[in-house]
Amino acid sequence: MTLLTTLQVRELLAGLPPGSPVYLAGAGGCGMSGLAHLFLDLGFQVGGSDQQANSEIQELRQRGARIHLGHDAAHIAGLCPALVVFTPAIGSENPELRFANVQGWPIARRACVLAALTTFASPVCVAGMHGKTTTSALAAFALKQLGGSPAYAIGARVPQVKPHAGWSASAGLIGSGDQLFVLETDESDGTLCEFRPRHAILLNVDAEHLDHYADFAAVLADFRKFASQTTGELIWCADDANLVTHFAGRAGTTSFGYSLSADYRCEIQTALPDAPTRFEVWHRDSKLGGFAVRIFGEKNVSNATAVIALLHRLGHPPEEIARAIDGFRGAARRQQELFRDSRFRVFDDYGHHPQEIRAVLEAMRRLRPQRLLVAFQPHRYTRTKHLLPEFTSCFTEADQLWLAEIYAASEPAIPGISSDVLADAIRARGQAVELVPDLLHLSGLVRAAMRPGDLVLFLGAGDITQVAHALAAQLREEAPGRLEGIFHELRGLLTSDSLLLKDEPLARRTTLRVGGQADLFAEPASEADLSALLRFCNERQIPFVLLGRGSNLLIRDGGIRGCVISLAHPCFSQWQIVDDRMTAGAGVRLKTIAVEARKHGLAGLEFLEGIPGSLGGSLRMNAGSMGSWLFDAVESVRFMDYHGRVSERAASEVHVEYRGCPLFRNHIALGAVLRGTVADAGVIRERMDTYSRKRWESQPRQPSAGCIFKNPKTIGAGRLIDELGLKGTRIGGAQVSEVHGNFIVNDGTATAQDVLTLIEVVRERVRAARGIELETEVEILGDG
Repeated sequence: MTLLTTLQVRELLAGLPPGSPVYLAGAGGCGMSGLAHLFLDLGFQVGGSDQQANSEIQELRQRGARIHLGHDAAHIAGLCPALVVFTPAIGSENPELRFANVQGWPIARRACVLAALTTFASPVCVAGMHGKTTTSALAAFALKQLGGSPAYAIGARVPQVKPHAGWSASAGLIGSGDQLFVLETDESDGTLCEFRPRHAILLNVDAEHLDHYADFAAVLADFRKFASQTTGELIWCADDANLVTHFAGRAGTTSFGYSLSADYRCEIQTALPDAPTRFEVWHRDSKLGGFAVRIFGEKNVSNATAVIALLHRLGHPPEEIARAIDGFRGAARRQQELFRDSRFRVFDDYGHHPQEIRAVLEAMRRLRPQRLLVAFQPHRYTRTKHLLPEFTSCFTEADQLWLAEIYAASEPAIPGISSDVLADAIRARGQAVELVPDLLHLSGLVRAAMRPGDLVLFLGAGDITQVAHALAAQLREEAPGRLEGIFHELRGLLTSDSLLLKDEPLARRTTLRVGGQADLFAEPASEADLSALLRFCNERQIPFVLLGRGSNLLIRDGGIRGCVISLAHPCFSQWQIVDDRMTAGAGVRLKTIAVEARKHGLAGLEFLEGIPGSLGGSLRMNAGSMGSWLFDAVESVRFMDYHGRVSERAASEVHVEYRGCPLFRNHIALGAVLRGTVADAGVIRERMDTYSRKRWESQPRQPSAGCIFKNPKTIGAGRLIDELGLKGTRIGGAQVSEVHGNFIVNDGTATAQDVLTLIEVVRERVRAARGIELETEVEILGDG
């Protein structure tokens, strides 16, 4: 099978027309699903397959990707892709790859495709054996907080950066050369040198991946070549002896770390349990500033210093950098807390190398548990073989240790290497360890051993994460009074004017009139209460979502865990018109904005009259109608971050896109200044009446969420559905509107599942008939 090189992939992508299809074999992994998000953002048609459904596949399907379960040549045959991409987990005997090879379709490895994409931008590459995901996630998060729109590709899900890979839609592919592209570059399969960074961060290098490299010297050679290909800032860790050997004194590079010789030196000031770690950074002999991170452990402070050094070298002031990194809470499976109450804490971590394990155990100890219980699943036979002596000594901080069988990751077994051998070696050093031959029993064994005050840590890059989540779910079920306690604690925190409810039905709060309950529902009565509520949710790690007037929203029947926050209180619904400017709060209905603007002779806001919902939700969605977008009329926005801090920004400094504003993925709109044109009220009324008649003649009056699908580039979604005769199609109480094909209406008896099933029926019919992947415009939230 002939594979394209990185250069060939670049030339291919540069010549493909918009909407060209690509196929990803193994699309459900974090790396491949991230690549799929990049292609979707760039306007490609995405298909693919994987063995099992997961959240990544579900997210891609919601965006319009056609992802099949199982690998079958028939899946790829119908797409006729311009490019086929596969992950290292996919073998050459995969039927889809074999079929693509016979057809002569271009085939490339994921790393080469990602490297090719970076050539259209300014890549910021994070390299090293440990810490790449957290560091690249923090860099992408910080750049967004600083007002940028970087492309990024992170090797894990990041709650505050969704999805975990993205490309600014406005930049496109060819015209995005100055756009920063933050990504972690993987050395495990020998593709590190495919990347030619504009800027690079080198975190560490050690004897890892010796299943691929002949020896450690070969590893070092790749890192040296990678560094030599960096044309801008090269930032390396002065605490890593191997990096010091090769880069100390090298002109044009910048070092970071705890070492006194580091160009950017960090000093931890306070590292208290369950509080931000505060540290200072010194730039050579001058204090750069004080910083804080909400991820803990000395390694994470060092990684944060690397990001600070990069941002400072790129020209950002220290005080702005401090604000940008302060809110970061880490990536999935990197010191991820899954459960916490007065009795226990449960963490899940990807660590699978002895250095990573030692570092995360030391970080967990800083939380001062009564006991530290650790369950570890070794990853790969080759790693276990090469690093067996290091594995025997890295668990000394654990009070109790369980060892699962080795997760092979497609490797063949190596005679004489097993978890039994590792367990015996650990016992030989005097540490007790219990071998667990079957993960099915691990959760029960750990639960039986737990005592109040314990912290439980699950470690490994394999499927042990499923056990961690299962135990966390079990503990939540065991603590029915937890919600009651949180409710009373929060009730005491908010003023009496704020509304706080438990188990609140959400169907009546959405225009579609379906969906389950929210654990908690809050309407803060002031910005101060909203700020206190957000800080409480962050400190207690309670998930929260914002609810506007409930349009453009589908809540699943299982409801929403955590807290639903609504800005429907009158304090967020104030408005004022002065000359040709209207200042309005996030809770003001768009209809109110249009009507009051008309009364005051302010033109340019008429198109808002028939859009359901409030200003806050519409800013987040960049709502539009009658050929106009909301941000066409926005002069500035006022918003609050998730730590309760208020900011204001000119609209020209806010990136917006079709039906979206990335700023409000992790900020809350408080209001905006809207710009209009002074005009005759009668003329404005006539225009509004025209819009109103057009809307009601073409849109249904039954409960709906508005348009269900985004319009494909070649045809309107409503027209497409109409042409295929899908109007009137019904599932339970949900029906494709007879009036407008892009609306699904509720006859009063529909469930959320009826609507979701009908959405998939429509998408499948459109896919089969026209080969078009419909992407949902409606936001889908909650548990199934």
